[in-house]
Amino acid sequence: QRSDQFLRFRAYLRGLLGSGERKNIEGLAQAAAAAMTVESNLVQSLQHFISSSPWDSNRLLARVRAETQPWRRDKHSVWVVHDGAFAKKGTQSVGVQRQFARSEGRKLNCQIAVAISQVGPGGYFPLAARLYLPAHWLRDKEDVAEKTVPEEFRRNASKSDIALELLDELVATEAVRPVLAESGYAGLEAFVDGLNQRHLSFQIEPSRAIDEAVLGFDALKNALGLDHFEGRTWQGWHHHVAMVFTAHYFLAQNGLAPRASLETSVPQ
Repeated sequence: QRSDQFLRFRAYLRGLLGSGERKNIEGLAQAAAAAMTVESNLVQSLQHFISSSPWDSNRLLARVRAETQPWRRDKHSVWVVHDGAFAKKGTQSVGVQRQFARSEGRKLNCQIAVAISQVGPGGYFPLAARLYLPAHWLRDKEDVAEKTVPEEFRRNASKSDIALELLDELVATEAVRPVLAESGYAGLEAFVDGLNQRHLSFQIEPSRAIDEAVLGFDALKNALGLDHFEGRTWQGWHHHVAMVFTAHYFLAQNGLAPRASLETSVPQ
């Protein structure tokens, strides 16, 4: 709503759409400055905008989904619940620990997000994502969690719990579609029961759509810097992801969205 914040929103988005290889704050500021008029200390302004400014990332994504519904009305599309892994070198970022990354098929030092994507003949669209906070991390990093994670999310929620909460948000505003899920979700009785309680159609057979969702999510890392965020807070991470999803929708609406080919092998 503030004009200065809207200008920083434009600059951040323009930076994501730029050609720079590293889309950290410095890279985004440089790309934005090459394409539009910006304020003098853009690096500091963008850092505040993404990490500290109290705008609602869920509200942004809800607005983007609403604006794009007219050209996402593919009756043959599905919702796919899947993991997203974000490799990290340090241990200070929210939710980081050595844990199993399904897309890599091994344990590594990383953040794990629960993501829901729409996949169909019309293409790939990221709908929602939320960081998973391991119980071990919440116990060992209690002081960090208190400083960096909002109280409502500072709890021991399983991945399937998070997935069901995200589905509830989508059902409230989206045309409901059949749900598919990676094996780590599909094999959990609590998750399947949750879908049944919500009267959501669940397809249990293996599907290329799951591979397409995982590959589409990973394509956002290469094309739009989804995993380039260097901040450490919960709010900063979700702000950055929301901005990347917004950039993807801009490209998709103009026929320029990055596509991951299933001709290449899916990470095992």
